Amino acid sequence: MRRLPLFWIALLAGLAASAARGQTKIVAQKLAEGVWAAPTPGGANVAWFVLGDGVIAVDAGPSEEVGRALVDEIQKTTGKKPRDLVITHAHRDHAGGAAAFAAAGAQIVVAEKAAPGLLALLEEKARGSAPAGNAPAPKPAGSPLVLTVAERSLLLGNEPRRAEVYYLGPGHTQGDLVVVLPADGVLISGDLAVNGVLPFLRSADVDPRGWERILTRLASLKIEKMVPGHGAIGPREGISDTFAYVHRVNEIATKFVLAKVPEAMYELELRAPENTIEHVSLTPDHVANVKAVCQFEKAKREEGTEGPAPAPRPTATPHAP
Repeated sequence: MRRLPLFWIALLAGLAASAARGQTKIVAQKLAEGVWAAPTPGGANVAWFVLGDGVIAVDAGPSEEVGRALVDEIQKTTGKKPRDLVITHAHRDHAGGAAAFAAAGAQIVVAEKAAPGLLALLEEKARGSAPAGNAPAPKPAGSPLVLTVAERSLLLGNEPRRAEVYYLGPGHTQGDLVVVLPADGVLISGDLAVNGVLPFLRSADVDPRGWERILTRLASLKIEKMVPGHGAIGPREGISDTFAYVHRVNEIATKFVLAKVPEAMYELELRAPENTIEHVSLTPDHVANVKAVCQFEKAKREEGTEGPAPAPRPTATPHAP
């Protein structure tokens, strides 16, 4: 039998390995020395950075397969496995790959209010891999240690790089975290800020008023680059763009609720010039966002907790969140 040259054997082995991983491709973008970010297939943007003798990752992609590909790319770019994984919030497109990081030995940092959602995702993954019959579902490999962030901030590392993890209150969800790398001028915002895409105001636990206040604080940061939850990596304009959209939707929703506009009339009312938003088309997602915020406003009024007025537009004065 004819033997294949070693080159072809190695190539075929590599192709087989890629096929086994589902050919998930992660394309990393270097933001600073020791700092990378990447979009994930079918999911959110992620980031990772060297901190002392370890690597911190932020968000894990939408699935365990993508999570494994991210762990591979982190090792490729840094020569290390991730030591910690910070989850910005427990939506699947950000946290679905957390089990792969736990299996690689990373411990997980999550806001206290996001911990139940993250655990639900991990338990769902375990149930999905249960054997036939009545045997119990196995635990995810390397069962994760979930650290709740009880305080409003958590500092990771010191010199030459410090990472600041902030919980700034309810916003996109009740448990959003942001990560700031002050020395590098980088903000990792999760879905609190997005670039060039419509913000998602339809989380079951959204707080649109709180979201405005958080964005006002983020706008004051001394940052040069941003890793948004979705959209282009790098530009920081998404902070002001997201604020402008959320602020305007809050204004429109408040007006609709006070005027008792029937929900069936929302789309028609949104066509009126006084209810349009610059650069925003009347898409189903936009209409659904307005409906969700109207529901939030109605619920607050029924509870008698309308809350404070919309936040003022952000200023450019820099200070910590």
